[in-house]
Amino acid sequence: AFFSCLGTLWHISHTPADHLHSSLLYGARSPADLLYRGDLLGWISTDGIQVEVTVDRGTSDWWGDVGLVTDLLPRVPFDPTTSIALVCGPEVMMRVVARELRDRGVPADQIWISMERNMKCAIGFCGHCQYGADFLCKTGPVGRYSQFAARLRVSDL
Repeated sequence: AFFSCLGTLWHISHTPADHLHSSLLYGARSPADLLYRGDLLGWISTDGIQVEVTVDRGTSDWWGDVGLVTDLLPRVPFDPTTSIALVCGPEVMMRVVARELRDRGVPADQIWISMERNMKCAIGFCGHCQYGADFLCKTGPVGRYSQFAARLRVSDL
């Protein structure tokens, strides 16, 4: 699911004048599980991009935070009326992050989530990508939080 957001971050890092401010809050289980370390270091040094990284379990040589991605949200200043959030990761994390963003005033239609599934047939026949009544290989796995909130069992819309 991280790959969906990666393209957006790459675009932002290569067109910084088009974006006032962007933030990446990135969590992984451990430092060894961090993907794209070189890109992370590049984004850290890019003007206009704030990068915050945390892991669930640190190691003796880990230099960053240990904790949840939601612990990083207070570090990021943003205007909830104009911000757009792209949230990728495990469903439980996306549910909690979306709830925190909603609590901070971000409208549900400005929060995008990635409900990636293991897709096999790409025509809705095998059922691997079924999410409720939808087949994500047909409808698309990325959508506004408002489309998925009821299935994520969040009643804060």
